[in-house]
Amino acid sequence: MTDPVVPTPKPVKRNAEQDQKIADKITAAAQYLDTVVGDAEISALLAARSYDEPKLKEGRTLQAAAQAAFTHRQTTLAAQGHATAGLSGSTATAREIYIDFRETVRAITTFSASDRTALKVTGTIPADKQIMITAARASYQAAQAAPYAAVLATYGYPAATITAALAALDAYSAADVDQNSAIGSATKATADRNAAVKALDAYMKQLRRLAKVALRKRPDLLKKLNG
Repeated sequence: MTDPVVPTPKPVKRNAEQDQKIADKITAAAQYLDTVVGDAEISALLAARSYDEPKLKEGRTLQAAAQAAFTHRQTTLAAQGHATAGLSGSTATAREIYIDFRETVRAITTFSASDRTALKVTGTIPADKQIMITAARASYQAAQAAPYAAVLATYGYPAATITAALAALDAYSAADVDQNSAIGSATKATADRNAAVKALDAYMKQLRRLAKVALRKRPDLLKKLNG
């Protein structure tokens, strides 16, 4: 009986909604700064409130950093998705090969209980990836030795097939490492994005509040800033 492969959980909806809000916030900041810099009257009034060219350039830098961090996170999430898909495929392949091997060994009547123990086909297939890889590797390595190699060769497991089974385990192990690395990268990218957006938020919050003060008597200009 084939052991079920646990599916990778799909991202929850609230994460997508949060990403959309952050994307809107980053673009809104860029548009706000564009309007401030592009309007001579607004720029002059805000310059008197310390938002001169260098200060506005600081905002541009923060907005660009937030955009870059957002983009990088999207890239790392895509890489994580590819790694997860690769692991899923490698898992299915390695487990199917191992299941077939175990069932074949168990079906050979000339093998005793001791032989099956030596070939590591007793019990169930471990659910843990590392334990399963270790157990399967031990099975295949035992299968390469006498007296099992000659017998198994006649039942569909010549040396080349056993070598291929070991290679499938190597691919499975590598895919697991790749996914762990991708998850780590995505986690860091998320933290970096959040930090960049937080810095941009702080800058924009003060700018918007001071703009409302500076442009209080110019509602026409404030309207340009969606105020």
